[in-house]
Amino acid sequence: MRTQTGWRFYGWWGIVLPAFLVIWITNALTLAGINVFDRHILEALEISRGTLKFGDTIQLLASAALAPFGGWIADRYGVRPAMIGGTLILSLALFLFSGVESVSDVYLLRLAMGASLAGAGLVICVTIVSRWFVSQRGLALGLMLSGTSLGNAVIPQLNTWIIGELGWRAAFGVICLIPLALLPVILFVIKEWPDRIGLEPLGAAAARAARGGGDGGYEFTAALRTANFWLIGIAAFCTFYSILGLAGNLFLHMQDLGYEDRAAAQAFFPLFVMGLVGKIGAGALSEWLPRKGVFALCLALMLCGAVMLATLEPGLVWPALWLFGLGWGGNYTMLQALVADVFGARSLGRILGAITVLDATGGAIGPWVTGMTFDASGSYQQGFAIMAVLIGIAFVASMLVRPPARPAH
Repeated sequence: MRTQTGWRFYGWWGIVLPAFLVIWITNALTLAGINVFDRHILEALEISRGTLKFGDTIQLLASAALAPFGGWIADRYGVRPAMIGGTLILSLALFLFSGVESVSDVYLLRLAMGASLAGAGLVICVTIVSRWFVSQRGLALGLMLSGTSLGNAVIPQLNTWIIGELGWRAAFGVICLIPLALLPVILFVIKEWPDRIGLEPLGAAAARAARGGGDGGYEFTAALRTANFWLIGIAAFCTFYSILGLAGNLFLHMQDLGYEDRAAAQAFFPLFVMGLVGKIGAGALSEWLPRKGVFALCLALMLCGAVMLATLEPGLVWPALWLFGLGWGGNYTMLQALVADVFGARSLGRILGAITVLDATGGAIGPWVTGMTFDASGSYQQGFAIMAVLIGIAFVASMLVRPPARPAH
């Protein structure tokens, strides 16, 4: 086996960069990118916010239910078949969105978008990056996961512009082409395992020496019996509920505050750009400081942002979004890095899939419950307060995780 070091290592530009592009497009088009259509769909179908936001719940529950299957495909057959299937499903679902005539149409297509995320979303991208990195895994995951933030900062602006030029139905006919651009990257750049091209994962030799030669990875069923699995799962549930509950209702909340469509879409920019900073920054910082300490800091920032939002003070909205986004980005990276650190690469696809059942369930409930609290009370104050409480619970759970010692770099 050849050993590559530094930025020449194929994993940086042949794995991290393509996975960054995949998760940029799939995550953004199914999260913030679809939310800028909310007002138009509400008016066309004459439904309530809670009814519309239940589509978010369906999408994320489908993603949660199918994530273990996507992880199994990645472990058994490879990440590329899963990515190709997910990309094609997403493109078709976006195309069909142009013709929705009822809320059941919306729900069916959100179900399909959830299936697309199981194939070309978080689990698959984290799995492939983790296969290639033992050392500098936190940084590699942070760089890759920054694609979600960059995409969610940029795609809403793009979609809003296309809607303004073509109308919302025709806009779907354009954006459905975006996922298809990923196919050449998936087919010709991404490699399944380092040994397939004569390489070792970055830092694998040092990790083997530290473990006395064993692979250190958990079997799937053994991982499910550990306290670490459930503690990470609780933290994931609570934080995904919060970020997706906020992102799913942010556009409507900004319009309630008096912002026009394009100005309201700009609210995604601080939330997700700071998420990008948090993902890369936390990933780099965790290579030198304990992951749990970095995790705690990120959750504290999220909590401050949630409390500020719950005041409903218009002047606090923008700083709250900066803080919430920075904390969320770091939390997102630390969750994935902890799973890979604690459980190893042996059954990582299935383990991540099982964690995703928990985090996507939280994410599925978040937009819907937050929308329902608005329907019941006429404001988002209760919804934002619930987020603050859940982030506090995530903080406690994350502090109880016991990760293994990492080998020296």
